[in-house]
Amino acid sequence: MGGQIAVNGSSRFVLDMKRFLSGIVVALICVLATSIKTQAAGHEAQWKRVDDAVQKGLPKTAIQELEPIIRETMAEKKYDEATKAIARRIALEGNIQGNKPEEKIVRLEAEIAKAPKEMVPMMEAVLGNWYWHYFQNNRWRFMQRTTTAQAPGKDFTTWDLPRLFTEIDRHFQTALASPDILKRTPVATWNELLQPGTMPDKYRPTLYDFLAHETLKFYMSGEQAGARAEDAFDLSADSPVLGSSNDFLAWKPDTTDTQSPKLKAIMLFQELLRFHQKDQDPSAFIDADLERLQFGYNSAFGENKNARFKTALKAFVDKWADHELSASALHAWARVLQSEEDLVEARNLAQRGAQVFGNSPGGKMCRNLISEIEAKTASVTTERVWNAPLPKIAVHYKNLTEVYFRVVAWDWNDFLEKRHGRPEYLNPQERQQLMSKPAVLEWSEKLPATADYKERVQELPAPAVLKPGFYFIVSSFDKNFSDQQNQVSF
Repeated sequence: MGGQIAVNGSSRFVLDMKRFLSGIVVALICVLATSIKTQAAGHEAQWKRVDDAVQKGLPKTAIQELEPIIRETMAEKKYDEATKAIARRIALEGNIQGNKPEEKIVRLEAEIAKAPKEMVPMMEAVLGNWYWHYFQNNRWRFMQRTTTAQAPGKDFTTWDLPRLFTEIDRHFQTALASPDILKRTPVATWNELLQPGTMPDKYRPTLYDFLAHETLKFYMSGEQAGARAEDAFDLSADSPVLGSSNDFLAWKPDTTDTQSPKLKAIMLFQELLRFHQKDQDPSAFIDADLERLQFGYNSAFGENKNARFKTALKAFVDKWADHELSASALHAWARVLQSEEDLVEARNLAQRGAQVFGNSPGGKMCRNLISEIEAKTASVTTERVWNAPLPKIAVHYKNLTEVYFRVVAWDWNDFLEKRHGRPEYLNPQERQQLMSKPAVLEWSEKLPATADYKERVQELPAPAVLKPGFYFIVSSFDKNFSDQQNQVSF
């Protein structure tokens, strides 16, 4: 898949181009040395020569080796490999010319102008991603700029945020401009450009699916809030965005903000769902619908947002109980309950997902959530100076029933001189030294169980048998004070 999905946390494809075209900074260009995983059988030797040249720091030689690959793949109509080769050449040329992003964009736009129509959608998506990565690497500049009355020039490095986002949107919209052709193009025909991920093609089966989800990632980004219009479209939790798929498909949002990224995301989700509504295999429909619900939860406002999201996920799980994506929905549902501190029910839901579809991405995330909820934690606080009446030792913990203590004596004057008045600070070497010293006192205390998996605080009495001096109290929930799968507090 093209986009990272917050719900199921996995992807079928990642733009291999991103490793090349996001090289707007020199550090990212260095990734070009990465060997290509999927080479066409007829060009393996040529690609190896390209990689060897890059690894030796010879970008001009690498460009020379790319030229025959471009000519041959264009002649063979292997447009996925040709696009990759062109993009890599542009990145290398840009690196030689000082790594200026505007020069790379001009080169790519020139290639798009003369490219066969079959290559244009993917190249436009690459260009949109390129602009997007430039923003992410220069976020602070754009966030500080105000919109000017004068129309911005061609130098995109001087644009304000709304102008840049408009340009990115234009390229993604251009990429999707021929949906009928894209919907008939299997995503597998672009395997040379798109790096296989963890999910099968049935979740994003066509080039349209890939490009649509790439566009949705842009529309759903949190930075869109920085370019809001005065009459910005606000998404209510009461709207069909958190309703059934039928209600969502019938919805026609009423707003004057026709350029709203949220509105465009809604319309694109509707198009995806209509496209796959009658598929024999419902996987693509289910995937898009679950991402739609996650988008609604992340973007909508209203006091009842959690309640509507949980209701929608329950209906989703009930309807698609036999599909592995139900585990992803259970994970999303459990996360909401976790945020509401209903950890018992969150764990129960996660166990359902882990038991039914344990090997799926959603099932694995459910297992991770269970481990997170069941994790043992403990920390100790107390007064620095102990005088009569002795203070309490406060233990902050969860999922434990016993805590172990050691008291270790130290030389105050020596320690204070090294710490410059900060005796609470210990570096790793000092911690190790402290653990190797014999304890002047050891004991343990029982703790009430935390059946609700929530952290609680238990106050314990301080020992009254210590002589005047300078000590460290060391606590652990493992009686051996191990540094493996344990927390040791000093």
